[in-house]
Amino acid sequence: MDKFSISVFLWFKLIVGLRKRGEGTRESGGFLLCKPGKRKVVKVVFYDQFDETVSATGIIQFKGAAAFFEYLANENLEVLADIHSHPTTNTQQSDSDKRHPMIRLKGHIAIIAPNYAKDLFIFPKNCSVYKFLGNFDWKKFEVAMSPIHLNLF
Repeated sequence: MDKFSISVFLWFKLIVGLRKRGEGTRESGGFLLCKPGKRKVVKVVFYDQFDETVSATGIIQFKGAAAFFEYLANENLEVLADIHSHPTTNTQQSDSDKRHPMIRLKGHIAIIAPNYAKDLFIFPKNCSVYKFLGNFDWKKFEVAMSPIHLNLF
């Protein structure tokens, strides 16, 4: 998988946003966005910005796709990855995660953060990273940190 990066500032903004939205009791999630064809995250948006009921049942059920894709077109951005939180330290994909990718395109990257993102510090190495291969098949990847960027590969 090609490497991509996110600044430390955006990573912690992402984690704090997940923590705030999940309130320690439910899953929350967001999209990591980049300029078309680029591999650096330039913006983070959260599912509930496009669907206020996304976590109402305690799990992710995103119904805001139309508004989200309109936003991407207007901002000239594309999805590099998505992230959502799980209730425990287990960041393995659930059957639901495998069967319902947020973006159903080969090559899409899904990240899972532990403990509803409520831990004080969550680093990329504490998360699991998966690449969608199509036909509900996924490949798990390792995560590395550098001093300036958090590289996922």
